[in-house]
Amino acid sequence: MKRYFLTVDWCSTGNRGIFCDSMGNCFSQDTPHTEEDFFRILDHFGLILTPLSLLLSEDEVAQYTRWVPLSEFSNMYGIALRKETSHETS
Repeated sequence: MKRYFLTVDWCSTGNRGIFCDSMGNCFSQDTPHTEEDFFRILDHFGLILTPLSLLLSEDEVAQYTRWVPLSEFSNMYGIALRKETSHETS
């Protein structure tokens, strides 16, 4: 089964990951996220996070194992990245 996940790419660095909290709770749904969804979830930080709604399977989501906190969200939320992806937030 596939679902749409809110993914972000911090400052468009080419490191797209799943937006989630430190416990792995993310924003997934059966239909693609809309611009309104992006703004409701990310507020004005959507400008630097380059949001995109991606359709991912359970196996694909399981590849996102490295969590990087975002200071913009008081480190409560961050980006789950694939292990081989490098990401710098400072």
